[in-house]
Amino acid sequence: MVQPDQATLTHFPQAITLRWEHRTLQFRRPATTSRGALTSRETYIVHAACSQGTGEGECCIMPGLLKDITPAEMQYWCDEVMQHQTLTLPGMPSPIRFGLESAVIAAQSKGDKRWDSPFSRGEEGIRIHGLIWMADIPTMLQHMHKAIAQGFTCLKMKVGAHPFTHETEMLQAARQAFPNAEIRLDANGAWEPREAHRNLEVLARLGISFIEQPIKPGQWQALAELCRHTPIPIALDEELIYTQNIRQMLETIRPQGVVIKPSLHGGLLAAKALAEQAESQKISWWVNSALESHVGLETLAEWCGLVAPHTLHGLGTGQLFVNDASKRLCLEGEFLRFN
Repeated sequence: MVQPDQATLTHFPQAITLRWEHRTLQFRRPATTSRGALTSRETYIVHAACSQGTGEGECCIMPGLLKDITPAEMQYWCDEVMQHQTLTLPGMPSPIRFGLESAVIAAQSKGDKRWDSPFSRGEEGIRIHGLIWMADIPTMLQHMHKAIAQGFTCLKMKVGAHPFTHETEMLQAARQAFPNAEIRLDANGAWEPREAHRNLEVLARLGISFIEQPIKPGQWQALAELCRHTPIPIALDEELIYTQNIRQMLETIRPQGVVIKPSLHGGLLAAKALAEQAESQKISWWVNSALESHVGLETLAEWCGLVAPHTLHGLGTGQLFVNDASKRLCLEGEFLRFN
């Protein structure tokens, strides 16, 4: 697997200076999951500079999953990195590490892209799923029709907020309308272990291809039991955020897949290590975005284009916020392309 250059993140070859700015992003429509709804989100954009060039990175805040990042905390870590000229500093929060890695790599890249690949050269696209946010069921069905019309062949839906019988009726309607579409689900830990067993049996009859985090994180034995007997492949998501010993967790739970979010899972180098650990245990993996602005999304897309260009990922389209848009990413059917 090709990787970000760890040596240049451990000891910067040119002196790096850093500054940051705070931004508030407004969603085009509420981003709703079983955990609740967001209408805006806070983020920090980091600007790195060295003798070779400049670069940006994003330190995004995920409400309800990680603690907020204060301006004082942002300044502290930028000062520490500039003083020591390294990113191998213990205790750095995951979103800050991801943003600083992204910015430093971009500043040192000697060009307009972080890594050279067919994707970053605009020669190939990355296949992504069409994300269907939680809403009332008629609206969700409407969004499914729109996604299929756009060219998506894989739909990912948020479940767990409505009564399960209502959601299965919606999925039955979707399966009848789109018999050839791949359907993935994300429960965001909404179910109790016992009801998860029953729900998965029902969903299996609808041909669901994957479900992410059916129960709350921290229940390793219950999740291991679920993964042993599930009729639908299970991917871990939130579980990875709160686990220090990834190897032990994967060996204990034995999931069928893991969803990697570099901004929540320790940054790009940690994401690479997580992917390699999954591969060593023959566990599928893919990358999902975590509501980043175009700055973080472009980093993720470039990285996916480098390390796993032919995997179906859960990247955003760069059209999530009314006051933010990517000038470098465009969507052609279900393929995200780099301009």
